[in-house]
Amino acid sequence: MKIRIGAASFVRQLFEFKSTKEGFVNFITFAELMDPSKGFYNRKEDKVTLAIDVTTSDEPKVDKSIISDPCKSNGTISMEIEKVSQFAREVFYSQRKSDIVTYINGFPWKILAQIRKTEGTYNEKCLGIFLSCAASKEENWSCECSAIIRIFSQKNNVTDLRREFDAHVINNEDDDWGFSEFITFADLMDPSEGFYNESEDKVTLAIDFTVEEAKTEENHK
Repeated sequence: MKIRIGAASFVRQLFEFKSTKEGFVNFITFAELMDPSKGFYNRKEDKVTLAIDVTTSDEPKVDKSIISDPCKSNGTISMEIEKVSQFAREVFYSQRKSDIVTYINGFPWKILAQIRKTEGTYNEKCLGIFLSCAASKEENWSCECSAIIRIFSQKNNVTDLRREFDAHVINNEDDDWGFSEFITFADLMDPSEGFYNESEDKVTLAIDFTVEEAKTEENHK
């Protein structure tokens, strides 16, 4: 991307729902901008002209629900955590997020997987799984959510591991909810439990959820 009055530019900036703008806060002083010798200010018409040249390198990763029905009240997000053995060795609060954004009731949603520790004296590493809203923290919004969080079984004789929560309010100040001790990594990666795909070093998660009573800044007033 190149922003032009003169020749200032930046390259390879990632944009997402929590970081939706990039640029220069001190692009030029008004003294320089309006200095006739600089050549940027049209004194006769009392105006300046700006332009931004933009090049995108990646296709945005967005769920098709944004096109088909962004205001539906329920849906499912899935996520594969790859290189689980490597992830398990990372420090507490290291995290992974699903790449694809799913729109439910007009809000963008992702899965957040995070390394947590069990309460008490043992401090075992465990996998926390959360439903995370990717809407801006700078605007007032809230919604009531219910969800079933699952780790898919890799064996025919083992059922999915699931937990659920009901009618929890998520907002711009507290934008995720779930279980910080969903399962210990010791249990997750135990072949006898049936949740870890050892040959591909991955686990698969899913969240079935419903979003009700969505409120944005306008209807908060």
